Amino acid sequence: MRRIQNIPGLFLSIGLIALNLHGVAIAQSQSRADSVAEISADRTQVRWQPRVGSGHFILTVSSPDGAITRREFDGVEPTIKLIDEKGLSLADGHYVYELRVVPAFSGEVKRALKASREKGNSEEVIQELQKNGQIPATITVQSGSFLILNGGVLTGSPDDSAEPRLPSNDAGAVTASAKSKRKGTGTVVIQDVVTPDDVIIQGSECVGLDCVNNENFGFDTIRLKENNLRIAFDDTSTSAGFPSNDWAIVANDSANGGLNKFSIDDVTGAKTPFTLLAGAPTNSLFVSSTGKVGLRTSTPVLDLHITTSDTPAHRLEQTNAGGFTAQTWDIGANEANFFVRDFTGGSRLPFRIRPGAPTSSVDISANGDVGVGTASPNLRLEAKATGAGLPATTGTSQTGIARFSQGVGVGVIDFGFGGAAGFGWIQATSSTNLANNFGLLLNPNGGNVGIGTTNPLGKLDVNGTIFQRGVLLHADYVFEPTYTLESIEDHSAFMWNNKHLPAVGSREVDEQGREVIELGARLRGMLEEIEKAHIYISTLNQTITEKDSRLAKLERQNAELAERLARIEAILSGSPAAKK
Repeated sequence: MRRIQNIPGLFLSIGLIALNLHGVAIAQSQSRADSVAEISADRTQVRWQPRVGSGHFILTVSSPDGAITRREFDGVEPTIKLIDEKGLSLADGHYVYELRVVPAFSGEVKRALKASREKGNSEEVIQELQKNGQIPATITVQSGSFLILNGGVLTGSPDDSAEPRLPSNDAGAVTASAKSKRKGTGTVVIQDVVTPDDVIIQGSECVGLDCVNNENFGFDTIRLKENNLRIAFDDTSTSAGFPSNDWAIVANDSANGGLNKFSIDDVTGAKTPFTLLAGAPTNSLFVSSTGKVGLRTSTPVLDLHITTSDTPAHRLEQTNAGGFTAQTWDIGANEANFFVRDFTGGSRLPFRIRPGAPTSSVDISANGDVGVGTASPNLRLEAKATGAGLPATTGTSQTGIARFSQGVGVGVIDFGFGGAAGFGWIQATSSTNLANNFGLLLNPNGGNVGIGTTNPLGKLDVNGTIFQRGVLLHADYVFEPTYTLESIEDHSAFMWNNKHLPAVGSREVDEQGREVIELGARLRGMLEEIEKAHIYISTLNQTITEKDSRLAKLERQNAELAERLARIEAILSGSPAAKK
């Protein structure tokens, strides 16, 4: 029988249970011997009193509106307050909870598990640790529900808070063949009906205490009718090697405050691997004839098809109950993007794809090469774009293909191509738009490099001023040209041939119409005299430097000879200073 606490307004009569809680919290204690914790409630909170030794628990609660609350408790019993932080009472309805036990792992076990992740052999390591008893073989978890009604809480378990089976009030439900003899006390004892042969019922069948005579079956072939509905599969196999697990199909909890549900129980293993709650939408789970699975759709197109009105997604959650660090990832999609969300790391989106992205926006080949805009990368990383994929440079025909950016308007380095010849360029700028000046331009034809120019004429062509600042030359370094200096005559001939000065013997007319004869000859003579003077001065400076060096050497030698002569004279004169 169900145990009922002394609660005003709660009345029990045969066939009828009336609840009138008026905001009073009531609870039924869970007493299953294999449970993780015993659940109870009072006026302020629902609490779980642990039955296991571990002091770390993870409690996840799903509210009637689908919101999920997850909390961890270390060294204290898990609880849920009936009034939230805003001072509002929790909404009425069924709350489904899951309580997980997190075992205590030694530092040695944690290091072994971490190393197994890096080596990719975590399964073998886990099995070995389980075999040695260093980690549990199974994860301890308890699932259940509680009901909030008019501000009060109902909890319980099928074992000690089950609704009693009430006898039928229809005398016709008990046939004459099922009636038994009366005992002296006047109690009617109903005998079991045993038929030692096959039973064939050419009609519908009703089973349960509330079945009545002339039951209206409609299209039902078999009907179970009472307040506790169970179909048990009790396997009595005893021979070695034959399966003997017991199962049960359960419709609704029998516990006070339990769930309206349909579930399949592993009776032998004390587990419930499948549960379907009342109110689940049509086609919550649909398996087509081809084996494709639809979630909220009866026409799955692929092996798994998820349909919803807002952001279809699925969650990958690793708890720390197995010794590894807890981590949760979400994979979802909507009209804005396809994304991977790091829920544990603050719901960041490290990976996103926008709608309309072209084919092979990112393509990894079989050998590991990565292509951006190409399905056949030829290098470890190849970026390729054509047509609309190449953004135009501001005011030019140049196009950018890659950018390294410190931030908008802060600093960027751009790589790109441009021109019919396919020049490549690199540019650093503080602007987000490419300008018509290039830090470095590469000519693919002759291998010329241009700085500040789009048309390098030599191996290196600089359009601008070249500065050399802060150069320190070591005294021992001697810098000499790697080419042969031209003679004065050769240099002069180069200047005349390239029209740097008028040719020898040219005739020109000045502003007054006077003819100027042999202007080039006079200029050439002046240049030759300047060059000769420069060479003479350079030679003279070198000669002076060499003589200065020789003079300094002679002065040192004279000083040494004078010192030696003074010592000799002191010795000959018998001076005491000479003896030192």
